[in-house]
Amino acid sequence: MPKIQILPEEIRSKIAAGEIVERPASVVKELIENAFDAKASFIKINLREGGIKEVSVYDDGEGIEPEDLKICYKHFATSKIKTLSDVFKIVTFGFRGEALASISQVSKMTILSKHADYDSAYEIRVEFGKEIYFKPAHLNKGTLVKVEDLFLNLPARKAFLKTPRTETFKIMEIIRGLSLCSPETKYQVKSIDENKENTLFFWEGGNERELLSYIIRLEKSFFKELHFEHPPYSIFLLLTDTSKTFSHTKYLYFLINKRWIKDEKLTKMIINALKPFYGNLGFPAGIVSIKAPYHLVDVNVHPAKWEIRFKDEKTLFLALNKALEEFFSKKTFYYEREKHPFSQQIKEDIPLDYPQEVSPFHLERKPLFISSDFKKPSHKYLGTFLNTYLLVEKEENLYIIDQHALSERIIYEDLKRNFSKCLSQELLIPVLLNISCDPSEFEEKRKILHSMGFELEFLENNKIILKKIPSIFKIDIKDILEKILEEPFPNLDELKIEVLRRYACLLARKKGDILSEREIDFLIEKFFSENLQTCPHGRPIYIKLSLKDIEKDLRRR
Repeated sequence: MPKIQILPEEIRSKIAAGEIVERPASVVKELIENAFDAKASFIKINLREGGIKEVSVYDDGEGIEPEDLKICYKHFATSKIKTLSDVFKIVTFGFRGEALASISQVSKMTILSKHADYDSAYEIRVEFGKEIYFKPAHLNKGTLVKVEDLFLNLPARKAFLKTPRTETFKIMEIIRGLSLCSPETKYQVKSIDENKENTLFFWEGGNERELLSYIIRLEKSFFKELHFEHPPYSIFLLLTDTSKTFSHTKYLYFLINKRWIKDEKLTKMIINALKPFYGNLGFPAGIVSIKAPYHLVDVNVHPAKWEIRFKDEKTLFLALNKALEEFFSKKTFYYEREKHPFSQQIKEDIPLDYPQEVSPFHLERKPLFISSDFKKPSHKYLGTFLNTYLLVEKEENLYIIDQHALSERIIYEDLKRNFSKCLSQELLIPVLLNISCDPSEFEEKRKILHSMGFELEFLENNKIILKKIPSIFKIDIKDILEKILEEPFPNLDELKIEVLRRYACLLARKKGDILSEREIDFLIEKFFSENLQTCPHGRPIYIKLSLKDIEKDLRRR
């Protein structure tokens, strides 16, 4: 008996829809891109229950003609492609004619539209792929699409959706990224639940720098821009410099011909181009926008149009490198570090305890670890190389010690010993954390941080405030918490230790710091007495050269 059969149209449609519509955020993405193609200057989005109950997207674009409205929900119904050659020079956001068809298969969809050339608007309703009605309607301009009861006819698929809060978070990620494709457009996003409206995103329109500042909550002065021509490519960079970096790429957006792309291969290429300039400092925030001839770019790769292919990747990589070289060679930066008057006074402020009068959010770096019973050292300190490496002689051995790594490890061990003894202290003024994280991931991390003595509260609009901190933290822990909450942690058991590691790194002496003789002696004596080998992150603290090895290399024996 034959085993292979041709699937019925109903099943084929649902499978095809699943490739494009994964969750409410997918619906929002497709509808916003349709609004871009309609040349909209204003896009309004309303959400109910994280878009699961309803997503409505209005745009003031050119509208849909009545005859087109009748067939727009059918598979492969498109105005963007006429011939096969058009597939290889796509200039619009949508082109396959699959977005509305896929959405209509898994929801109840209503479209109202008034085309500029017609006196009245028309409305069509499609429920799970079947047309219910088509009739005249009332709308002054543009198009309104309502998508209700997503995946109601596919309960197994609906079961994989997250909570409304998490789905709202996913939608906002999409909106922030897509808004950068058209920053001059006005956007308004609201969540409507139980007759209560909550504005999630409001943008009056402007330029990329202003919009990035609004999205990432960074001052505009942090961003530097460059327009670079390298035929056939035109590259626009709007990035933070090395003075403001992040441990993740969440705030880094890649645009190809104004299309937001999340392509793994392209991401690796751009990250590799950035690496020589940012090194181990992290990643910048901003935009890498590439304009390329349409025949050199293939966007017909991924069902949801996230991926892209270039005909000549080597030339593109070369162009990116040259653009970044010019970006970093320019003298004028929009952001300058605060300048302090030069002082010859050597730092010798080494308190034995945490300062009592310092605000917990005033950043200062002071060693915390010299004990009052510190004794004279048993080693011979020879000097410091480049204010970074301590040179020490002991028992016919020369030790080259990284002062930051050693300082960091000593503080880390001290924090581990004292952390369990500290109490939680309430902040007089709660602190707003500037982050954007998945609510479900946040909740898991919040529980762990709560067990450490932190109190965090998730407010409306995905805002998080810090209300309590452990008393052992006496300088700015805010930046550390923001990064911890945003970064993925495969093993959450490591989160407690990671907080202490990063705090120790923040407190530790840095490369180039001038240390007092007493502090140097203390660091070295701790190094020998506790047999310290690595910093908290696993890097080696020192290099050891024996007299025998030195004489051998100098051919003295």
